[in-house]
Amino acid sequence: MSLEEAIRLLASATLPTDFPQQWADLGCGSGLFSQALASFLPSGSRIFCVDKERQTLRSSAEGEVTLEFLQRDFVRQPLLWTDLEGVLMANSLHYVHNQAAFLRRTQAHLTPQGHFLLVEYDTEHANRWVPYPLSFARLEKLADQLGFAQVNKLAEHPSIYGHSAMYACELIP
Repeated sequence: MSLEEAIRLLASATLPTDFPQQWADLGCGSGLFSQALASFLPSGSRIFCVDKERQTLRSSAEGEVTLEFLQRDFVRQPLLWTDLEGVLMANSLHYVHNQAAFLRRTQAHLTPQGHFLLVEYDTEHANRWVPYPLSFARLEKLADQLGFAQVNKLAEHPSIYGHSAMYACELIP
């Protein structure tokens, strides 16, 4: 996926832009979606990019948003930050076995207005790359159980694997 495609997936998210923000990107991989998110955040914002594997991240377009990498297992190790404006999880929530408990625990690290941006495959079929799939329909039910006020589907993108589309959405408290 290109950076432009990642930006399009997140483009309609409802992000405040009037103050610098702190976000965490859990399972950041190469930082593609970290960079996409950075393109929407105001100058002075910071994204804590977390992945189990060591990554080398490029800074945001004009360097106005700091991308700070931390090698860490976000599933097994607790988050280090509080008062985050948001948590981005692009193709990473499907690695979490107990997604409800994880989202509940992670939500405690958000400000009262903080929310999740998720990118997932719209499938119910597990495989070795998507061990705990989370279709959009299942996510809507899960979000309702957890008390989120809104689940907004932002966009879809065809998967290069051809089995199901990817979707981007936001969970708003």
